[in-house]
Amino acid sequence: MDDHGQLCDRQAAGVARHCSKSATAELMRVAWRTVGSILERVVAELKDVATGQPLSCPDPHVIDARRGGFRYYMVCTTDREADALVIHKSNDLVHWLPAGYVFPHGRQPWWALPSATPHGGRFWAPEIYRIGGKWVVYFSTTLDASKVHLGVFRGTQAVGVASSPTLRGPWSTRILHYRGEFNRVNHWKETFGGVIDPSVARDERTGQLYLFWAVQPTQIWVGKLSLDGLRLDRHIRPVLVPSKPWECHPAHRCTIEGPEPFYRNGVFDLFYSGAGTWDGSYAVGQAVSPDPFQRAFKKLDSPILHSGNRFLGPGHCSQPVTGPDGRTYILYHATPPRTPTTSRAGGCL
Repeated sequence: MDDHGQLCDRQAAGVARHCSKSATAELMRVAWRTVGSILERVVAELKDVATGQPLSCPDPHVIDARRGGFRYYMVCTTDREADALVIHKSNDLVHWLPAGYVFPHGRQPWWALPSATPHGGRFWAPEIYRIGGKWVVYFSTTLDASKVHLGVFRGTQAVGVASSPTLRGPWSTRILHYRGEFNRVNHWKETFGGVIDPSVARDERTGQLYLFWAVQPTQIWVGKLSLDGLRLDRHIRPVLVPSKPWECHPAHRCTIEGPEPFYRNGVFDLFYSGAGTWDGSYAVGQAVSPDPFQRAFKKLDSPILHSGNRFLGPGHCSQPVTGPDGRTYILYHATPPRTPTTSRAGGCL
């Protein structure tokens, strides 16, 4: 595992009891300028209807699905918990009910290192979609080196995909991409870090699906998916690296991750997160491109979402979703500070 992963392990071990379960999810209304900058920040804390408490949902992703008596479904990171990738459901984007897990204990992918075991695997950053009449979930997890022999180090994160006709499963899974998979046949090379944070966008002009992902800790990549969203074309390329001062934490190296692409008004917008993943410097940036394969993404100079409004380190937001009031919202996680002067309150989420 690289230095980033080792630091992540140390942070999780040291603060998980205090922080990793309290990554409060929030709702923010978005109004658009020409390039899609956020004009207003109207925040509502998400609530767990079952407990009445603020909802813990690291790396939230939501879909407007209108199925089974509910309009919205959301998935969250579960890290090393026994039941992996929790699902919630809601009709208003604020009050959420539990709707099961993608991978309950004992039903995790055979090729992934099981969670909730000594030196167990991790399940991060799921995203849920409807593609071809099925539920499709993209996620990152730890490869089980004893079962798959792909030339990567033990503990390496890879991107998986799961599909099912129902949210109850069973889910068919496969490894969608791992670091260096296409190095022999592609001009661009993935040479370090785990592959995490998958997200999908469709070009409304052509129907082409694109997969975006992060290669820890300093690159965001893109590739074309098959029509069913279950296979990645070998021609992939990097689209973002750190280049803005805010993406570099003063005490750590630069980081960009958590890509959230979406197609709007003839261009691809790309939200992404950067700076210190575990503290108040974490923030959300934005870049724009008319074509992710033919034209470079142009970044805004400053983050569109940063610490404030009682929370530290907002990041890894969702793709925009239309609320029941017809307005556009994004969901994101943030950490409540333990004291007014806390500068490192975040867990490894």
